Amino acid sequence: MNAPVHVLADAHDHDASLLSLRVAAVRELAAGIRLFELIGVDGHALPGWSAGAHLRLHLAPGLVRSYSLCNTPLQRDRYVIAVKREPASRGGSAWMHEQVEQGSLLGASAPSNAFPLVADARAPLLLAAGIGITPLYAMAAELAQDGRRHRLHYFARSLAHAAFFHELAGSSHGLSLHLGLDGPETEAAIAAALAAAPCSSPLYVCGPAPFIDAARRHARQSGWREDDIHSELFAAPTVPAAAAPPEAAAADTPFELVLQRSGVRCMVQPGQSIVAAAALAGVEIGTSCGEGFCGSCESTVLEGQPLHRDSVLGAAARASGRTLMPCVSRCAGARLVLDR
Repeated sequence: MNAPVHVLADAHDHDASLLSLRVAAVRELAAGIRLFELIGVDGHALPGWSAGAHLRLHLAPGLVRSYSLCNTPLQRDRYVIAVKREPASRGGSAWMHEQVEQGSLLGASAPSNAFPLVADARAPLLLAAGIGITPLYAMAAELAQDGRRHRLHYFARSLAHAAFFHELAGSSHGLSLHLGLDGPETEAAIAAALAAAPCSSPLYVCGPAPFIDAARRHARQSGWREDDIHSELFAAPTVPAAAAPPEAAAADTPFELVLQRSGVRCMVQPGQSIVAAAALAGVEIGTSCGEGFCGSCESTVLEGQPLHRDSVLGAAARASGRTLMPCVSRCAGARLVLDR
């Protein structure tokens, strides 16, 4: 057996704010999905987190990825993540599956949560598809631990692809497993799940964009309040050309990028992202998805007209011209100044 590969992002060497984590265990969780248990290198207690939180791993220079924590509420001495090996990986899942093993070292930002459980007495309805089960598994475990009623509907390609199936099946709370459904069958199952629950229930949805879109659409049609619908995307949305914002169709042209706080000026070439241009100039802008759907790289615009190509910002934020996602967005003029 090969000796453990010790992986530590260069950023970790000079960023004292990052956590030093060691991979305590790696195992195959389901088809194409690997589970990683991470513990503190110094043995100290790890920063706390709540169900729905994610961990940002600094894998290599310019390669930062977020993964949902999927521990049970009683495991506070470690972080557990599950990573699906994506066939068209942009680097993150391939790195985790090919480079990281027991004994590897990783740098990580402290957990943050943009997908938290609502603290009330209502019984939540959880809808998960594919690897979107990871945050909802943590939610289901926390709800069970607290004695709160809930129902989880889990959509997977097959039983072999259903991560955490045995753990979930052993729970005393409700689990409905939907395997191998096509598009129309999935839509019908989502509609039936919603019809069986009160529309006053908090709804949590995680999975690919089409799954989330279908769940949100059926929930609204069934009377759910928008404030009770919570979702987290686990893949870049596919926006039809006809539905894309007009500015997204504009041709790429070079423009000057000024990073005000860093005192850096450089050119962003056609086909090159702002993040990539900044990295070549010596400034790392932390990203997670790299495709404009997670919002982790949001930057304040001090000067210039943003050319938005993300799927995060609403109409008002786009119209203000005060912010953009530098992983995908560009500039409509000759010069863009960011507060970086």
